[in-house]
Amino acid sequence: MSAREPRPAVPVSDHFSPDYSTARERFRTAAAARGAALRSEPLSARGVDGNDLSVDVAYLGPEAPDCVLALSSGLHGVEGFAGSAIQHQLLAEQVDGLDRPAGCGLLLVHALNPFGFDGIRRVNENNVDLNRNFVAHPGGHVASADYEELYDAVNPVRMDDEEADAALLVQLIEFGVEQGFDRLHAALAVGQYLHPEGVQFGGQKEEESNLLVRELAFSETRGAARVCWIDVHTGLGDFGEVEMISESGTVAPDFQRASAWWGEAVQSTVSGDSSAPPVPGPIDAGLAEVLSDRELTAICAEFGTYDTTRSFAALRADNWLHQHGELDSDQGRGIKAELREVFCPDDRGWESSVLEIGARVVQEACTGLAVQ
Repeated sequence: MSAREPRPAVPVSDHFSPDYSTARERFRTAAAARGAALRSEPLSARGVDGNDLSVDVAYLGPEAPDCVLALSSGLHGVEGFAGSAIQHQLLAEQVDGLDRPAGCGLLLVHALNPFGFDGIRRVNENNVDLNRNFVAHPGGHVASADYEELYDAVNPVRMDDEEADAALLVQLIEFGVEQGFDRLHAALAVGQYLHPEGVQFGGQKEEESNLLVRELAFSETRGAARVCWIDVHTGLGDFGEVEMISESGTVAPDFQRASAWWGEAVQSTVSGDSSAPPVPGPIDAGLAEVLSDRELTAICAEFGTYDTTRSFAALRADNWLHQHGELDSDQGRGIKAELREVFCPDDRGWESSVLEIGARVVQEACTGLAVQ
């Protein structure tokens, strides 16, 4: 079989794994079969069954690349199912036909938040949203008066009293009606740094995965002058479709490059065109600091699932469960099932769309990197 002849397609179910441990093993096996340079970085946290957790890295290409395409998954834990599947598809079958420019390295970083991936959480072992953690601590912490006002409704102490909880949800709706639902969305999604037990906590120090991302971005890109880094997420946007979310303004060089590569799928949080609000401390900021002397195109590939109201309700319930509830209960199992569904729908059509679009996004990045 020639290097350019595609291998037989692998069933969707063999790309989408049922759990973190299977995803990690499949990633390692597929990378080893490709002869990739493999690296495994164990984290100090343990999994739900006391199992070991690691961030796993695979690199294919020259030791002194001109450019590098990096694809990372699982920064938001439970969102890792989709990113891991795209990575596995790339290793198992897409590499054969991938039109990659000469001198281009391929870097795959699997499960940046293995604790959340393993335990079906969006946050890490310290309840930290890692995509809010890449700020200067504490100088970069952003205060949110709206979050403080809505704190009790966002972070209820009880969720076993339907009438009381309904009253709290009415408070959120009334805020949206009075202040605008864009402002409500920002209050609930942007992040906060005062309440370690609260939803959307950005942390009070650099988390272990944060420091590892920075080290990997520096060492594993192997001095390449041009780097494209795609971090895969799920949740926002139309079901099964992708939005390429940029944290840069529309006139910034990296936004212009991204638009040339991925077209109208690219949207800016700064301009307000994105489905996501601008947030403090995204992974893009950490990458930009480490790779400040490179041409960096950092982007979030966000695959849509359900509406934001359902997503927020699932996150709110999961946070309550870990702060006040009982994991080993019917309610706890129901909350976990809903959180997984919200960020990885049990829908073969959705999975197939993610794989098809994910493969296209990767190829378009390679095509873009070929243009100097």
